[in-house]
Amino acid sequence: MFLPPFVGYSFIFLLRLLFTNKVSFRYLLRSFIIVLISFIGIPFRVYEYWRTKNMLAGRKLPESPIFIIGHWRSGTTYLHNILCQDPQMGYVTTYQSVFPENMFRGFGKWLFKSFMKIAIPVSRKGDNVKLGVEYPQEEEFALGCKHNCSFYHFWFFPEKTLDYYMQYVLFEGNSQRTKNNFVKAYNRLIIKALVYHKKDIFISKNPPNTGRIPVLLEMYPNARFIHIYRNPVTVILSTRNFFEMMMPYLQFHSIDKEVLENNIFMIHENMMQKMFEDISLIPSDNLVEINFEEFEQDPFPIIENIYDQLRIPDFEYAKDNFKSYILSRKGFQKNNYSITASELEHIKKRCFFTMKKWGYGTPDNIDIIS
Repeated sequence: MFLPPFVGYSFIFLLRLLFTNKVSFRYLLRSFIIVLISFIGIPFRVYEYWRTKNMLAGRKLPESPIFIIGHWRSGTTYLHNILCQDPQMGYVTTYQSVFPENMFRGFGKWLFKSFMKIAIPVSRKGDNVKLGVEYPQEEEFALGCKHNCSFYHFWFFPEKTLDYYMQYVLFEGNSQRTKNNFVKAYNRLIIKALVYHKKDIFISKNPPNTGRIPVLLEMYPNARFIHIYRNPVTVILSTRNFFEMMMPYLQFHSIDKEVLENNIFMIHENMMQKMFEDISLIPSDNLVEINFEEFEQDPFPIIENIYDQLRIPDFEYAKDNFKSYILSRKGFQKNNYSITASELEHIKKRCFFTMKKWGYGTPDNIDIIS
């Protein structure tokens, strides 16, 4: 988007965020436009709250939602997009991730959806993945629309990336109130998405959840998980490229390139180590782990195995939709990377434990330059 997802946030909360964080002078116009759009949205958010209050209060939480986890750039989007072709799946759309309080029909939804169709690019910068207001999207932006409980506030204030990670992914050094706000916001978002789609199965793709397994299991003891992993060298290079491409369109202050890269390494190391420790908490029949390279090469049997192992019904009913989407992706060009030998060795050193865990070497899409 050409404007950050703050546009759909609570007006009072948005003001508090902007006033309590460092906003550079060069981004004051961006701040003003976002505040203005948020202000315009006040009556529509209030209307939807009262209109849906009783409807949502009577809706039960799903017993066994499906959470796709994995580090950013590990293939989570591709997997999520495929599985959302199943007509029985409910999920958060791109529009809903930005305007979670203007989700249902009415003038407000028409207004902001029309605005978003203009503002959103045709494809995502950094990887050329197609975008659309009704496409599946991760939930993290929406979780922070009213409270400080979203890690993705780091996109707006990148200098606080590590602080946000510790507070809103690990919930360390934080009050119980913050964790409660996160749980409440997530439950409400899941219910709204299921009601919107008129579905019973919720499927999530949200990379920060990779570090939140214990919290998710507290919320949903019978939750099902799909962990997808990819060559860590590609993951790091792709994450760095993606962040560098996207951040200028979202940030309210700049961050030094070396600091950004160090943050990527530190979060990768911590999140993966924590996942290796926590994944044993998931009952074995509620977990599937898949290799992205194998999945990309031949996704269909792996999808069938996911349905079988996680006891997801009606695979036969959805398989033609899966095939159509997979065929539509044929010929998609992934990024190649040119780096020095020393840079490659540095990445392999920082990612040694994940490369060893999954048996990876240097990927084929790396060109070594002198």
